[in-house]
Amino acid sequence: MGERNVFPTLLGNEPLRRVFSSGAGDGKTAHAYILEGPVGSGRHTAARLIAAAGLCEHRDDPAYPMPCGTCLSCRKILGGSSVDVLTVSRTERATLGIEQIRTVKETLYVTPNDGERKFYFIEDAHLMTPQAQNALLLSLEEPPPYVLFFLLCEDASLLLETIRSRAPTIRMERFQPAFIEEWLEKQHPAADRERLVTAAHLAGGALGMAETLYRDGDDALENYRNAAELVRLLLAGRRSETAAFLTTLPLQTKDRMRLRQILALARWALRDIVAEKRGGTLLFYSAKDGIPPYAKKISLRRCADLIAKLTRAEEDIAANVTPSLVMTALAANA
Repeated sequence: MGERNVFPTLLGNEPLRRVFSSGAGDGKTAHAYILEGPVGSGRHTAARLIAAAGLCEHRDDPAYPMPCGTCLSCRKILGGSSVDVLTVSRTERATLGIEQIRTVKETLYVTPNDGERKFYFIEDAHLMTPQAQNALLLSLEEPPPYVLFFLLCEDASLLLETIRSRAPTIRMERFQPAFIEEWLEKQHPAADRERLVTAAHLAGGALGMAETLYRDGDDALENYRNAAELVRLLLAGRRSETAAFLTTLPLQTKDRMRLRQILALARWALRDIVAEKRGGTLLFYSAKDGIPPYAKKISLRRCADLIAKLTRAEEDIAANVTPSLVMTALAANA
């Protein structure tokens, strides 16, 4: 019989598979883990799969994948209806405070209902206040043997060292844009090519985010188009056309963040031109299509100069310089 299929619905993430290949319910795991990754990277999916594997009715039968996904326990956990999986979230609050952590302390010693293990998912753990982290620390230090914690966060470095020392960090895999393009094509056989490429290259390596951007990323697609057009005009050296185009961008004070995103994307595009000349990986343009024909003869020095100007414009907007003035200066100096 071949090697057992561990977490068959989770792509990549081999380090995570190795850690939990023997199952979350066999007593060999730590009592807390930090799952780190951007939004859409699969942190929640991984936590539920681990929990399901720990309570799967077929976890000791190598003939089944782990988790099997079909037994009652798996269906409850993967469907979000298990009473033995408790989620602690900040709801609409900016931070995760001590009030939410009290839920953990109040229920910690309540024994599991359906199986022999109980799981806590601490969402947005990087947004826990220091007071909340210190309160949680007491539960992490000596939890009941049947409790397993998952701290789901974007950046583990924002957690206190005392928390990180008690919970190993597992980083969710970030996929290359080319891989995400192929994955999206399989999910959407009749995909809009431009939309697919945009989603793949703006997802930050996260498959879930790529899917969200493909379905609902109208603003992201518009930003991408604007950045591509800005780069085309800058490389052509057409100052009057560039100035006219810049007036069509969101230049109100309330649009500062969106304008900075467009400038940052334009920098990615210029960086790709440099990368292709040096055999590097593309982050903005599609790996299948490569950089546009008009960019192939542009010198590295010209790219570096424009990247510096875009960086300066982005910094000026961040420093509250009037966006229209920043864009006027960019057009005049490019």
